[in-house]
Amino acid sequence: METGKIGCIIMASGLSARYGRNKLLEKLGGREVFLHTAEHLISAGLSPLTVTRSQAVKALLDKEGMPCVIHDGARKSDTMHVGLARLETDIAGILFMPGDQPLVLPESIRRLMERFAEAPERPVRLGFRGTAGSPVLFPGAFRSDLMAYTGDRGGIEVLRERRVSCDIVEAEYEWELWDVDTPDGMAEVLAVFEEQCDKFDKNCQS
Repeated sequence: METGKIGCIIMASGLSARYGRNKLLEKLGGREVFLHTAEHLISAGLSPLTVTRSQAVKALLDKEGMPCVIHDGARKSDTMHVGLARLETDIAGILFMPGDQPLVLPESIRRLMERFAEAPERPVRLGFRGTAGSPVLFPGAFRSDLMAYTGDRGGIEVLRERRVSCDIVEAEYEWELWDVDTPDGMAEVLAVFEEQCDKFDKNCQS
């Protein structure tokens, strides 16, 4: 399967209530958190569409030439629906990626897509030692169910309702699954980013 047949939506509409300010605009190595997330998806061969409620996030993505849609829906399902409505109708898969997961490596995303290509009728998600995390890659056949869902728990709730299990692709490192929910969490992400900088910056001298 060509990676172009996989639609990719970056979920970037949260209010960062636990963080106290927009966590997506925090910086790692001089680049905003969500830009790292987007760039890793692009490096893996995807063309991500970011869906956000933040004018600042959209302005930065416009400057970078990366596609972004802004909306005012309050629920996660609203973010999903806005993104899904803009994807091509003939895609084989739909990958949902949290915008605040900047340490996920392109290699892990590629392995996720390779597993999906082997069984494109099954959803697959990244995990570590059997514990499932994000991103989640849905078969295209789930599109109508995802559009019909109106809750605030994300697309994984659709799988629970349908009693469908996911295949799990193991990430190489546990920290690839970390997201930025609190300032303490950001400090942990920053520490890994600095310690493992050679994995994120080819010019890094670790």
